[in-house]
Amino acid sequence: MSKTAVVPEAVREIERKYEAPAEQEVPALGGLPGVVGEPVHDSIQLSATYFDTADYRLLAEKITLRKREGGDDAGWHMKLPAGQDTRTEIQLPPDESTDVPSPLSSLIRAIIRGHDLVPVALIITDRERTRLNGENGVLLAEVVSDTVIACKADGSGESTWQEVEVEQGAGGQDLADAIETVLLDAGLERSASPSKLKRALGTSVTPYVGLEITTGKASNPRILLRNYLIEQLRALVAADLGTRRADDEAVHDFRVAARRIRSALQSYAGHSPKTDDLITDLRWIGGKFGDARDVEVQWERLVERLGEIDEMPEREAVRARIDEFFSARGETAQETALEALDSERYTTLLDRLDEYVGDLEFDAVAHRVGKKASARELAHTLRHLAHKVGKRVDHVFDADTRAERDERMHRARKGAKRMKYAIEVMEPVSKSRAKRALKHFSHFQDVLGEHQDSVVAQHHLLEIAAEQEHTSLTSFGLGMAYRRELEIADGQSTLLRKTWKEAVKSASSLW
Repeated sequence: MSKTAVVPEAVREIERKYEAPAEQEVPALGGLPGVVGEPVHDSIQLSATYFDTADYRLLAEKITLRKREGGDDAGWHMKLPAGQDTRTEIQLPPDESTDVPSPLSSLIRAIIRGHDLVPVALIITDRERTRLNGENGVLLAEVVSDTVIACKADGSGESTWQEVEVEQGAGGQDLADAIETVLLDAGLERSASPSKLKRALGTSVTPYVGLEITTGKASNPRILLRNYLIEQLRALVAADLGTRRADDEAVHDFRVAARRIRSALQSYAGHSPKTDDLITDLRWIGGKFGDARDVEVQWERLVERLGEIDEMPEREAVRARIDEFFSARGETAQETALEALDSERYTTLLDRLDEYVGDLEFDAVAHRVGKKASARELAHTLRHLAHKVGKRVDHVFDADTRAERDERMHRARKGAKRMKYAIEVMEPVSKSRAKRALKHFSHFQDVLGEHQDSVVAQHHLLEIAAEQEHTSLTSFGLGMAYRRELEIADGQSTLLRKTWKEAVKSASSLW
């Protein structure tokens, strides 16, 4: 595995923050539901150096990165937004270095884009901590009252304030709500500041502003394309971080986002050296994730298939061979994906996509067109794509062999994906009709996707069966699974024409 495949420890933190007047004491918290015994109090002094790029790219993404000294969790902390009052905290133990450890900096590579991570603030906290415990000493919630002294890394802009934080433990939301009632009754208010760092920096800094969605009912194809690309770029970067953290479905999400961007460019951007190069590199990065996604899908699929087949001989032995096969390939595939994410080619691709979308923003203002003209442009693209997909569907039924049929269905699948993404781009123009069309296209793609997964599964089963050290019974069990996949592929092919007619009929309302 590559070094970036090492996933630091992560914990889920659910926390509420409250504004407290100077010298405000935390009110008594005894007698709350589920709390056993008296609250446990102690005092801690903490100091933390916060890191960001010079243009505050992490702050813009609501990510905090700090090196903390003092307390029982000293070390490096990275906090990622994970929902209302919720953050994912990634921790590394303390060290003597002032440089951000590579396991953390690599996680946010797609966000910082080669910019150095430098100290931006120093925050010292005098903390009064109250722990509320339940049966057997289980921590139900932790309430801290912080007196904070903060300044920028150069020592300027010193400020001080007091705040109260409630971190949810085993007591869950009900106890957090009960604590909040006590605090609000005592005159505290929910804090408007999302983090100590944000408050420390105040309004004197302007975080990096990336690409922003154009709001309103704009029907200009350039604006529609631009907004769609921004959404997918955000999804791509989020999936990049998830892939590095080995999150479930992150590999899938990354491939989908890359494919959507590529398809949108192919459908609406027109041919030019710039767009052609972007499409080439998007195809490259998507391909680097192909094996990793294939392992995820096929491993789970074939294990499920074993459970569906009655009276399979040597079921556990067959399962063991499947696990061995995909385990070896999974490590290699993951490493390939991570190496691609760490490459200069990929980082450059992100910068070039940002530049391309920025140019679209300029053109959208300079070359605004009327609603009817834009609608005609969009409709023409969809009609053209529908014609191409329809021809590919028809060609499936002219195939002379199963292998030829399978290849032609795969080509139809790729065309259908491109058309679906083209509909997604124009969804803001006609939401109800687009949503209806996308629903039918999803069904059509489900048929094609299940067929392709079955074809790929057949190839994997043949590869496993060709390996040495099989018994006659394990070979027979793999053969049973293979025949089942053949039946599935044949069954999906019979649904092709019907589901295509439904999909294209629903989409035709868009042109």
